[in-house]
Amino acid sequence: MSFLDKIKSAFSGDSKKNEAVKEVKEVKANEIILAPLTGEVKDIKECSDPVFAQEIVGKGVIIIPTEGKVYAPVDGKISMLAETGHAVGITSDDGTELLIHIGLDTVELEGKPFDIKAENNAYVKRGDLLIEFNIEEIKAAGKEIQSPVIITNTDDKTITSLKLGQINHGEDLLKIEA
Repeated sequence: MSFLDKIKSAFSGDSKKNEAVKEVKEVKANEIILAPLTGEVKDIKECSDPVFAQEIVGKGVIIIPTEGKVYAPVDGKISMLAETGHAVGITSDDGTELLIHIGLDTVELEGKPFDIKAENNAYVKRGDLLIEFNIEEIKAAGKEIQSPVIITNTDDKTITSLKLGQINHGEDLLKIEA
């Protein structure tokens, strides 16, 4: 069971359904992941959540969003979409599993600042709008807006951040080398 399957199982409460055999593709060398958010890119080790900072979930970056929109960073299938709208998992056409987590501990907001624009298991193209969210509402609720963008299947891959600092959605963010 892949990491995204485990997350889906935790969100859906239906572990048997998520243990179905899935076709797994090998990640191709030199895949580029686009920025799913506009904001400031920082090293994942700067994340205030130790689970993300210690790369337990996977490797990646955090983005401090300045715009409340999440776009598809790859062509692929939505493999997990939290009912609350705070997180989305995508499996790229090349087999890369991504997790985009909007803010920290935002599941506790029960979906209030999130407007889901995509559907679970839908095929998405780079640049498709997936989720809109209200940054000020998240802050007013006392939650951190740091948003981890994580590659969860990183076992034998090198993940390189292509940009730190200000980024616009759709710009090159991460490079994956098998």
